[in-house]
Amino acid sequence: MFKNLSDSLNNVSDRFEDFGLSTMEYYKLRLFKSSMKGAISLVNLLVYGSLSLFVMVFLSMGVAMWLGTFFEHAFVGFLIVGGFYGILLIFMFLFGRKIIARKMLLEFSGLLYDEDDVEPKEAARREVAEFVASKKNEILNVDEVEKFL
Repeated sequence: MFKNLSDSLNNVSDRFEDFGLSTMEYYKLRLFKSSMKGAISLVNLLVYGSLSLFVMVFLSMGVAMWLGTFFEHAFVGFLIVGGFYGILLIFMFLFGRKIIARKMLLEFSGLLYDEDDVEPKEAARREVAEFVASKKNEILNVDEVEKFL
């Protein structure tokens, strides 16, 4: 009887150690997954942002030159395009900070937290339930063996 109790306690300590290790591995994998999603988003932002910047520069230069020929002075077209971007910048400072912060927060929180991830509490609850069920089965098996002895 004491040997069964000793074995059971050893098994419990082994299971707790395994649980600690598996929890640590889970958080390592979750951190890796989150950091990779963030890195991929950053690379996409840099690639698409730089391409969009080139497009905007060439379109702005084209519009500025076209407006310069329309007003018969090249500098007027560049002043109009520069003024447009200046007004856009002022509006972004006044109204855009909250919008940008809200969109970035929603986007990055969606990257970090997946709905298909199992919460650690739920995983622990499942593991404890499996452990209790296995112990009940062992106790039933020991009782059945003792009946025949």
